Parts: sequence; C-alpha cells; structure tokens
Amino acid sequence: MKNEDNLLSALLIDDNLMSSMRIQSQLRALNYDVKIARILTDDCAPQLVLVNIGSRGLDGVELSKSAMEKWPQSRVIGFCGHKEIEIRQRAKAIGIKRILTNDEALMRLSEVL
Repeated sequence: MKNEDNLLSALLIDDNLMSSMRIQSQLRALNYDVKIARILTDDCAPQLVLVNIGSRGLDGVELSKSAMEKWPQSRVIGFCGHKEIEIRQRAKAIGIKRILTNDEALMRLSEVL
C-alpha cells in the first residue's frame, strides 16, 4: 500500500510507450510518484532520474548528462540493451554510475534499485 505522504519523486525519460508503462508500474509499486517525459522539465526536482539511453529517438546520454548537471542531488540511472557497448561507454564517460540492462529495468527494477 502506498504512503502518499512519503512518495519519492522520479522522472522517467523514455520515448517508448511499452517500456515507459512497465517501468512506471514498477516505480509506483516502490512508492515513487513518476513523471514520464522526453525532455528535462523545470517543474520537478526528482530524487531519481531513469533514462532510456538506448533510445533511437532521444539522445539519452546527453539527457543524462544534463540531468546530472541540473539536479546534482538526484540519482541518475541509464538503461539500454546489453549489447549496446558504445552507448554504455559514452554513458560511463559522462559519469553515469549505474547502467541497467533493458531486462533489469523492465523486469527487475525493485531488485536493482
């Protein structure tokens, strides 16, 4: 059962409807108030920013970098396919400390957060 008074805030940056819905559902079960966006917004200061760095329609690595600069107190986590080595390397180079596989993000988020 959710405790509305103690909701955590999360921003999910993803342009894929299916993955967004699956991740949002998991985050809500973990007591997060989740906002889904394709860009960074000024109307929140999330505790968690989860970015689809493997998206073909977004520059997830650059969005992650911007999120880390904009909200230095936030935990920024990227996710992409396990074979997307170049994207993972770019993400690590900008300072993302945690990069999940799509499977971890879509199926086992509570275990890895």
